[in-house]
Amino acid sequence: MGFLLFNIALVLIFLLSIVNYWYVENKSGYFRNTAKNLDIFANREFRAFWNAVLIEPDGYKFGREGETLSSALGRNQVLNKLKSKGRFLVHVLDKLDKNHCINSINDNLKTPIPMSKLNEPTPVINTVFWKIGSFVYGLIILLNENSGMLSGLGLSTLTESYIKIFGAVAYFLFTYFNFNQSTYSPKKP
Repeated sequence: MGFLLFNIALVLIFLLSIVNYWYVENKSGYFRNTAKNLDIFANREFRAFWNAVLIEPDGYKFGREGETLSSALGRNQVLNKLKSKGRFLVHVLDKLDKNHCINSINDNLKTPIPMSKLNEPTPVINTVFWKIGSFVYGLIILLNENSGMLSGLGLSTLTESYIKIFGAVAYFLFTYFNFNQSTYSPKKP
């Protein structure tokens, strides 16, 4: 069903762009603006692909909201982080419009932009803490569901309650700090 809706959306974008042209009062630059909007969409939507194919792993990442592909390519061109396919794409764009990618760098984007760091790996220490917290929480759930196990240890009811509370709080904190990503504001080239 999703694939069918995707194809319908593509056809509608194409048809409605042409029909909408006749309803727009100021027609100058209409298709250029539409192309720019599609460019911004492609930069965000296909970021994982662009990051894997066009740039080095430590390059400026694609996918920043409001930024065009050309702007991200220009930043990587300045940083010298383009792979061969990225350099080829920049070369083609520069043939159409001299220094297109460099001139497209958009420093006027709102910063910082809240964005989950989907393209960056979770730090190892966060993963270790989360696993420890998950283990402790799972153990607490096991003990809680089988209260006879906890009672068999000879602990007081108060100690049992503290263990249960500690497990739940530890799991919450480990999960919160592992997945609470701060705002994303890349360094300017």
